[in-house]
Amino acid sequence: VHGFCRRHLVSEFGSTAVDVPLLYGGSVKGSNAAEIFAVKNVDGALVGGASLRADDFSAIIDALENA
Repeated sequence: VHGFCRRHLVSEFGSTAVDVPLLYGGSVKGSNAAEIFAVKNVDGALVGGASLRADDFSAIIDALENA
């Protein structure tokens, strides 16, 4: 899906769209963040409930930094 979005943005707006961040909008937890951030064209995530738990949020940040 993110690849499709990236290609569509580039076709509509040109090479400038390569730098537009694409965020994952599903359920992100410390336990699945590394797998999500490993997906090509996923540049970040919309974090919901996990942001309320310091240990989960910290794990998500670590996963993004290591992606």
